[in-house]
Amino acid sequence: MPDIDLGVATDWSGGDTHGRVKLTQNRKYPNSPKKDVLISSPVSIELSVNTNESTSQEADKIYFTTHHGQVKKVIAVLDSDGNLHIAGRLITEQKNLGY
Repeated sequence: MPDIDLGVATDWSGGDTHGRVKLTQNRKYPNSPKKDVLISSPVSIELSVNTNESTSQEADKIYFTTHHGQVKKVIAVLDSDGNLHIAGRLITEQKNLGY
């Protein structure tokens, strides 16, 4: 499968200037056909929740998951208040982060 080229994402002249979604060689099994999905950008990557600007944001979360055998495990949750929970522990709490 070819890369999905999202187009020019910066006005910088060095390196890859495009945003992309692509398959890359798996780091754990470098000699296998297993692939990882890579989202790349020359500047930053934004994952957005609550794009409908709802006032009830309790369900607006980004889940980071993995599979261990047949079991899907949540390894981290980033909520719409900016709180990051890793393996059930609060790691960072929103403190005047700006955008």
